[in-house]
Amino acid sequence: MAAQERTAATGAPAPRHAPVGPPRPDGDHRHTVRLLTGRDLRMGRILAAMAAFGALVGVVYPFVVSPLVTPRPGREAAFRVACIVAGLLVGGFAYGVARFTLYRANLVLAGLAAYDDLTGLFNQRQFPRSLGAELQRADRNGEPVSLIIADLDCFKQVNDTHGHPVGDAVLAAVAADIAASVRPFDVACRLGGEEFAVILPQTGKEEALAVAERIRSRVAHADRGDLPEVTISCGVATYPDDAHSPRTLAKRADDAMYAAKAAGRNAVRAWRPPVPREDPAADPAGEALVG
Repeated sequence: MAAQERTAATGAPAPRHAPVGPPRPDGDHRHTVRLLTGRDLRMGRILAAMAAFGALVGVVYPFVVSPLVTPRPGREAAFRVACIVAGLLVGGFAYGVARFTLYRANLVLAGLAAYDDLTGLFNQRQFPRSLGAELQRADRNGEPVSLIIADLDCFKQVNDTHGHPVGDAVLAAVAADIAASVRPFDVACRLGGEEFAVILPQTGKEEALAVAERIRSRVAHADRGDLPEVTISCGVATYPDDAHSPRTLAKRADDAMYAAKAAGRNAVRAWRPPVPREDPAADPAGEALVG
């Protein structure tokens, strides 16, 4: 049976391989859906084939008419109805393909928007979303979440002395060190500049301090060839012991990081509640430091 392409609405002859839907501006129809129909009225065979993305994706037999009991005008009408039915099926398929393509493209764009171009870690925009989601999960499961805020020490000197391309290479190398120091389900982010964060689900403070120390040691002792050596200071805070909201948790981890810098840099500190001022042993900075 010779296949002839027909328009979906009337069954009238259409140019072979004409796409279903509006034409593309660039004339590229590789990603369109086409309707091809064929008939042999003497034998009563009617079919419609659907082609998409350059391949046959389905063949539809709406019905078969008997040439012995159906007059020729009736067979012609049956063929036209078959074209209409198949056209509706093709149109629905084309709509589904378009929706899936858009959905897939949106997923790609969302993924690109969540990552830092230089380091490949999650970016500052994604950080609060991930932190909020992990705290909600922790509430449901009754588990702790720890947060590490880390900042490279004296990084401005690297840029001033060696230039920003070298500084960027150092940042990318440090990001790789951080990623290699944490679990696959931990969330490592670059917050901007030389500041990083790591969200540690299901992790208490002592475990988080061990992770932070692993990051500090790996960064300090890494062999990066011609790149300058750098160190990093890390602060740790834990939910819900130290804070009850994402914003407060991030603030307290950041305060602990600055306490690590105040202690001489290249160090790890955990946030502790302020010591009352009237206590003779009170820390002037309002925090007790632990390493």
